[in-house]
Amino acid sequence: MKVSNHIAFDLGASSGRLILGRYKNKKVELEEIYRFVNTPVEMNGVLYWDFPKLFQEMKYGMKILANKKININSLSVDTWGVDYGYIDKNGDLISLPKNYRNPVKKQFEEKIYKIISRENLFKETGIYPNIINSIVQIYTDLQLSPWLKDCVEHVLFMPDLFNYFLSKEVSHTYSIVSTSGLLNTNKQWSKKVIKLLGIPSKWFDSKILNYKVLGKLNSPELNYDEYKDTKIIACAGHDTACGLLTIEQNAAFLSCGTWSILGMKIDKPNITKLAYELGMTNEGTVDGKIKILKNINGLWILQELVRYWAEKGTMYSYSQLTSLAQNSDFNEIIDVDDELFIGKSNMYESIKKYFNDKHIKPPTEVGDFVKTVVLSLANKYSNIIKKLESISGSKIETIHMVGGGIQNELLCELTASETGKTIIAGPLEASAFGNILSQLIALKIIQIRDIEEIIKNSVDIKIYDNKK
Repeated sequence: MKVSNHIAFDLGASSGRLILGRYKNKKVELEEIYRFVNTPVEMNGVLYWDFPKLFQEMKYGMKILANKKININSLSVDTWGVDYGYIDKNGDLISLPKNYRNPVKKQFEEKIYKIISRENLFKETGIYPNIINSIVQIYTDLQLSPWLKDCVEHVLFMPDLFNYFLSKEVSHTYSIVSTSGLLNTNKQWSKKVIKLLGIPSKWFDSKILNYKVLGKLNSPELNYDEYKDTKIIACAGHDTACGLLTIEQNAAFLSCGTWSILGMKIDKPNITKLAYELGMTNEGTVDGKIKILKNINGLWILQELVRYWAEKGTMYSYSQLTSLAQNSDFNEIIDVDDELFIGKSNMYESIKKYFNDKHIKPPTEVGDFVKTVVLSLANKYSNIIKKLESISGSKIETIHMVGGGIQNELLCELTASETGKTIIAGPLEASAFGNILSQLIALKIIQIRDIEEIIKNSVDIKIYDNKK
């Protein structure tokens, strides 16, 4: 069988990568071609994503790949959820996409719940009310800039926004749109929410896609022979949903990166009172199904600590930090979802304040800070697993853990210990791997039933079985 070559652009909240995926004989090989930083920019109190820079980095990575003289069959983009950009009638981006940690929208969130209650919003959309949800930012934008109603032609969520500037085609991919709070539980645009919040319905009048070849690459700056037949595919969408393609069917999943996302696959949205009371949310998968989950503030806290120490003059590697944490006797925990830790802040001082406010002696050494973050995450995972078992009425035996967090062996060990579950760790590049798999499915090169064999042939898995 001839090798087929595919590009996965995997963009997280702190970095982006161009990953080349080679497929042959039920095996996928991944190669990182280019990595770039994704740094939000604050201007006038508003936090933005630097979309033009990200797009330029993507084009630069593709130029590097073109120099390798490898013909590329297809390309797809996956990103973090909820954020979006506005496109006008001329096809131009009106403003930089705002970051989900943008503090400005706090002043408008409660107004939404006076229009439609939190519980009714959950029943309509399956999405648990949260300040990071897209509808809060969209509603805020309309309050501050009502002229958007007259100027905006399309609202495109981040992967679809990138796809638009690569293909010139408008698309709305199910897995990413499902994070917005704009879909009803029948997986269609919620006319009720859109009307109640005064959002123009024309912004969301396109068909919601699962697997769709949008057309060939349409970017004059990338006029290389290697890309003349490259297809742009709208299917990958949400990075977490991509990662789920790599996970065992009967296991709970834990995608661990800047955010931790812990949940399980189900057949249809769970909008019961219990699910609402436990703070669960229902999002879509790449193949159009449902994952019920809890979004947890993840390694963001550790990333911000690393940035703090770097600004103070000491650069720590994550292996160094793990070693220091392993030698720490500090066993107090924080609530990683406390508002103190959500926004961009001095995380070192925020952790100290959290403990001081509770009259608990705060950590002092670097290893103590790392230990409390990692232990607190594992403790949070344990609590969420119990909630998932309560909702599903079944015992969870295994957690399949993917993403950058699996490189932190201490986190994996503590997660196994705190939850009392078997941890399957891998693949590391789950989002990129799932992105490639979704392209292969869209191109009809493989079928969903082939995935288990492909993963077995392609990926090394590590097991952590440390029962309490």
